[in-house]
Amino acid sequence: MKKRIISAGLLLSVMGAAQAQDRQVVDTVASSLATQGLMTPKGRFEIEPTFSYSQNTSNRISILGFTQVPALLVGIIEAEDADLTTFTWALAARYGLTNRIELELRAPFVYRHDSITKRPLGSSNNPEKFTSDGGGLGDIEAAIRYQFNLESAPFWIGGLRIKSDTGESAFDQEVDANGIFKDPPTGSGAWSFEPSLTMIYPLDPAVLFATGGYTWNMEADAGIDIDPNDGDNLANDKYTLGDSFFLGMGMGFAVNERLSFSLGVNHRTVFESEINGRKTGEVLQLDSLTTGFSLALSENSSVNMSLQAGLTEDAPDVQLNFGMPIMF
Repeated sequence: MKKRIISAGLLLSVMGAAQAQDRQVVDTVASSLATQGLMTPKGRFEIEPTFSYSQNTSNRISILGFTQVPALLVGIIEAEDADLTTFTWALAARYGLTNRIELELRAPFVYRHDSITKRPLGSSNNPEKFTSDGGGLGDIEAAIRYQFNLESAPFWIGGLRIKSDTGESAFDQEVDANGIFKDPPTGSGAWSFEPSLTMIYPLDPAVLFATGGYTWNMEADAGIDIDPNDGDNLANDKYTLGDSFFLGMGMGFAVNERLSFSLGVNHRTVFESEINGRKTGEVLQLDSLTTGFSLALSENSSVNMSLQAGLTEDAPDVQLNFGMPIMF
């Protein structure tokens, strides 16, 4: 049970971080096509409402039993098909402290719908379908970015993103007798810090970009005892979601003065999580292909869209993100 719960919380945390990073890269590339100053200008204020959709499916076979001879298994074989859908509405606010320094605050609202179908193999019973849906405030984030150089390419941008624990984690949500969340989690349940470094290299009419960073998750306390009858007092446990590092690279291309598109690849390695100092779970490899475009509506507003397709088993199948930054 602990392994399943911590994996659910970890996946939600990674998905949220991946969405924020992809949005940042696509927006940065779109901005770099028009100006050398990539941050919000000094004294200017920008708001960006965003919407994202994420779909993740998995098929798993669980075996509980033992083998008498190599060809005979005694026990229960159960097939499980899980479809996890996440909708995220968020509002980001950015302020140009100087022409080199940008501050950002982002507040998301997360809605999840989980559908899980279970069928014991070899049984004549119809498959059982369980659903869980709900939403709430996600993990509020704050970020600061600094552009090291303004005059000559390539341009280098350093950033620090801090994610709070305002969302409800998998350790705060109860599960029913079938092991399904009564209310799906909306956050990771732990504070995290993510330093990053991004390189932008304009080569008119194209722009090359690369980014990398590391996510460090702090230790947190489990909020509830998932199952008081299983002998594990989870409420007294301390857990640490696995740290991760990420790399990404790609190219943006200006179609004309108003329209640009980008294409990139992203990789993230997530290390094992810990419960009470002991390793649990497994190392995850998340690779994805991202494409996006930006359309300038006016001098102070644009529409951005990005589509991310998972390339590995651990990565979400698809993520679709929309944003509309408006500068004042």
